[in-house]
Amino acid sequence: MTIGMLPDFYASRRPGLLDDIEEVVAAAESARTVEEAAERVRPADEADAVTLASALRWVHRRVFAVHRILATIIGLLPARFEGCAPTVASFRARLGTSRVLVELREICERHLGELAAPLGLIGSPHRCRARPRYRQQSMGPDPPASSP
Repeated sequence: MTIGMLPDFYASRRPGLLDDIEEVVAAAESARTVEEAAERVRPADEADAVTLASALRWVHRRVFAVHRILATIIGLLPARFEGCAPTVASFRARLGTSRVLVELREICERHLGELAAPLGLIGSPHRCRARPRYRQQSMGPDPPASSP
């Protein structure tokens, strides 16, 4: 058995910190467009700049992952998060913190094995669906029926 220690502030299965991912999602939620958010968090004039298309995909992946996790947590803990929208802004208001993902990692400690990355410990569900699932061909009768 392999046991790994993941500090509360690191994202699982993604590079970086939970706070960094949360800031990207918060920027996307407050921006008028995803393009505006991408330009804010991945400016085109920086030395390590990427194309706008790459920045948009990068932002979208983080927003999708965090919103999916927040919706799951609302379902897991309905009494605590009733009426809360699956957004960073809504969870910040409810929890009274600017570090929602770090706080949620502690609140959902016993569910981390069932929650998706970057908060929980399982991989991204859409990655699993992307792999083709092949069905084993039927073996047929053994030995093959003899022909008359």
